[in-house]
Amino acid sequence: MSYRRFDVSVLRIEQLSAAFRRLTLVSPDLAEVAWAGVDQRVKLVLPAPPEAGDPVDGDWFEWWRALPDELRPPMRTYTLAAHRPEAGEVDIDFAVHGDSGPLSSFALRADVGDRIFLVAPGTDAPPEAGVAWRPGTASNLLCIGDETALPAIRNILRGLSADQSCDVLVEVPDPSDRLPLVTSARLRLDWVVRPAGTPVGSRAEEFLFGAAASPDSPGEPDPELWLEATGSGAERYAWVAGEVAWVNRLRKRLAPAGYGRGNAAFMGYWRAGHPARG
Repeated sequence: MSYRRFDVSVLRIEQLSAAFRRLTLVSPDLAEVAWAGVDQRVKLVLPAPPEAGDPVDGDWFEWWRALPDELRPPMRTYTLAAHRPEAGEVDIDFAVHGDSGPLSSFALRADVGDRIFLVAPGTDAPPEAGVAWRPGTASNLLCIGDETALPAIRNILRGLSADQSCDVLVEVPDPSDRLPLVTSARLRLDWVVRPAGTPVGSRAEEFLFGAAASPDSPGEPDPELWLEATGSGAERYAWVAGEVAWVNRLRKRLAPAGYGRGNAAFMGYWRAGHPARG
């Protein structure tokens, strides 16, 4: 299997900002994680209750999916902030939203030694496994996201070269969430702070277009919005991730600017009114 389950525990906890909380997870087996960086997806799974048992052989995902709803442990998707194979450690930065999601709640209450499962690419995984960032030969890049996309954007920028340019817009809920971003590319970076009670993405839309679209415009979002594209052969490439309805609005508002299925990726990381990505 390309992805495998790692039994890990919390080694360190660091509050990076008002919204971001970093957990360092440790296990000797983490040396076997093959991390590609950028926006490569991994999953965290809370431990199952004792009566659910534990997979001994076969596919852990099939075991997880076969469990009854009341026993199936929550699973959410994240991006690694760092991987130190020699130490058997990974960092994951949680955009915590109180108790809005089971993994957000775990991150807020975690103690050193708490156990959790990490599902990540193993050494047999192809480099592109779980990666949506595929700009091809594009040198003019655009990244837009809310706070849940910031860890991936940070990884993406770190891997860019000096002959690339990237416009970045990130909307966060607090000024302290404007975390350092490092890149060799020519960077235009804009932060937008979202006041409490303001719909996600509305301030970013105002920044981009002069006004936010109404929450139900233009059209109802696909609840599982996930459109990947390769920029192979295209000069420009856009990567947009965050709350589903907002990403869907951006998808339609960016289309007249020439960003479509061939040269843009649009990923709905979470959906307002439903348990958050974390």
